[in-house]
Amino acid sequence: MKNKYKYVSVAAMVAVMLLLGLYMWMTWRSAVRDISERAGNQLPWAMFYESYTRAEILSQGDTLSLPELRGDLSLVSSVEGMNDVLSRRYHSEVSLDTLALYVDSLLSVVSLDRNFTVMEVDKDGKVLRQNNSQMTATSLKTRVFSIRRDQSKGILLALNNPYPDLLRRVSPLFLASAIILILFGAILLRLLRYLDEQRLMAELRNDFSYAMVHDMKSPLSSIIMGARFLHSGKVDDKPQIKEKYYSIIESEAEHLLALVNKLLTISKLENKKLILNKQTVNLEPVIDDIVEKAHNKTDKPIDFTVDLLTKHVLADEQYLAEAISNLVDNAIKYSKDEIRITITSQSSDKYVFIKVRDNGIGISREDQRIIFDKFGRAAVHEQNRKGGVSGFGLGLNYVDQVMQAHGGKVTVASEKDKYSEFTLYIPKQ
Repeated sequence: MKNKYKYVSVAAMVAVMLLLGLYMWMTWRSAVRDISERAGNQLPWAMFYESYTRAEILSQGDTLSLPELRGDLSLVSSVEGMNDVLSRRYHSEVSLDTLALYVDSLLSVVSLDRNFTVMEVDKDGKVLRQNNSQMTATSLKTRVFSIRRDQSKGILLALNNPYPDLLRRVSPLFLASAIILILFGAILLRLLRYLDEQRLMAELRNDFSYAMVHDMKSPLSSIIMGARFLHSGKVDDKPQIKEKYYSIIESEAEHLLALVNKLLTISKLENKKLILNKQTVNLEPVIDDIVEKAHNKTDKPIDFTVDLLTKHVLADEQYLAEAISNLVDNAIKYSKDEIRITITSQSSDKYVFIKVRDNGIGISREDQRIIFDKFGRAAVHEQNRKGGVSGFGLGLNYVDQVMQAHGGKVTVASEKDKYSEFTLYIPKQ
């Protein structure tokens, strides 16, 4: 479905671009025709004034009374007839310079560009004469107006630089069209990006579901197995073993409850519904408690180094302790055979910094960009299937959300197979 929507969107974009391009081209051609027609409408009048002046001089004032000169009453036919008779009877040809003076005056009246060339052409369009050499291949030509009854010669006008006027006419439309096209393109790109984001979110949800079920299956199995074993009565006369199974059930149940509570807390943090109880917190007992619990969570040897240069911080003790505990848990999970964890604190003018550094497997630069995202670890759930570290990406997102709720942040510095160091920034006010 995503590919289908993408293809339809791209096809719609192409169709809109083609239609918009066709519309802009037709608008441009319409503006070109309009200017050409306006200039062409002035040329017959200029030709009439020029031929009338010559005829009046050559025929001693009898020009307009001669039927063969006037022809019918239309302006174009009058001009054609007068020039034909003047050429045959008086051997007088059109004066292009005089004609250009009349054209210049008429074009100024209708506010058209006065950089033009007047040309005399034959019936095939070949230029016989022209009043200047300024015409170029991009000049805009009017239609030809005949000066012979047999249509063998004619006059046309070429506007040599009509494009400033054309641009003034069409630039508002072109600008609006460009804005529409850019907006449409931006919307389409955002739609395609949204489709990709939805696909990614669907994959993350699937990965998260698998990882969550996988990780919850083990403690649930332990709880069910322990409950059944206790219910069977086989250990009723063995209090030590019985107590061990009770401890396993209680520990696994607390683990599941902690996961559920973490999900609920993250949801509240994301929706700004969690109310923090900020107060001055003494870091020493908080860190001591975390260290003690960490020793009980693993059989590996752990060497803790604690150096608290700043011992008090303004924070919610419960959520801050949970955030630091998550970082320590990650250090243990992603550790080598021997675990060395360093917890330090110091301060600046604005922040108290709490650093948790380990000697574990490190984090690649690629993974550093996603580890604070919700379900970030779910994207690599294949590692879980192959015996890697369990979990589905809530811990670091929880830390990030808690820091944001405090008005601070969390950052990471790491080198693959060497170390990872997380820094909590907690505002002093």
